[in-house]
Amino acid sequence: MDAQTFLKKLDGISDIPTLPNIVIQVNKMLQDYDTSIKKLGTIIEKDQAMVTKILRLVNSTFYGFRSKITNIPHAIIILGFNTIRNAVVSVSIIKTFSGEKGFEGFEITDFWKHSIAVAVTSRYLGEQNRLDSPDDCFVAGLLHDMGKLVLSQYFTESFIRIWRSVTEDKLSFYEAEKKLLPVNHAQIGGYLAKKWQFPVSLTDSVTYHHQIRKTVSNLNQLLIVHTANIIANNYKSDLEMRPDFSMIDPEARKVLAGQLETVSDWFPKVADEIESACEFFLKEE
Repeated sequence: MDAQTFLKKLDGISDIPTLPNIVIQVNKMLQDYDTSIKKLGTIIEKDQAMVTKILRLVNSTFYGFRSKITNIPHAIIILGFNTIRNAVVSVSIIKTFSGEKGFEGFEITDFWKHSIAVAVTSRYLGEQNRLDSPDDCFVAGLLHDMGKLVLSQYFTESFIRIWRSVTEDKLSFYEAEKKLLPVNHAQIGGYLAKKWQFPVSLTDSVTYHHQIRKTVSNLNQLLIVHTANIIANNYKSDLEMRPDFSMIDPEARKVLAGQLETVSDWFPKVADEIESACEFFLKEE
């Protein structure tokens, strides 16, 4: 099966989760410069579960505001349209895929913990170097591996073969799938992001986070997510281990040199933020 046939088969799967209606509406509204705080707030307030989650998020240590935010219009004023949109997307995507089942060796909770780790690290890098919106970096980091979920649920036999190769041949998931499939999880995730009509920059960051392409619409965001993924993988089991950054793209090493040289100083604090974010996003209602 070649890549085109694989993606055509993917396109024909009828039960791949679609974006929740609230995400579609919020995305559409934010493409209209005339959208008011009141109109956006009204759309979000139709989903009371979302309202509760967003207010809990903006009042959490994740954002660190001193005064309590009690309603959605206030949250929009304080955080801005883009941050609220990204919060809606983050909460919705995790909820959409939270019912997926793993299998021996692959746990959905572990998948999301890694995704959140990359998201929080991406956000930190975005804040520190000011090369891109920290909240946009967070969402791109959160969604960077969603192609793995599609593989595990809809191409299960292929996923199991890859997972077996990871274990037996001591390969990374990306190296194993390159040997066994015509497409990789990054391409699948990007295909899904495009189908969901996410911004081009987000789609590019998902698609090319393993293999940097300099012609993407937002190279800085891609470099941040690529680097955050490798940092998170290095520290996933032991903060004291000596990191191996040899897989980081040379362009990313140049752009993010300051953060990479001091990673052992700042990552422990980010690790605490990752733990808090996991507790928030993965907490069962």
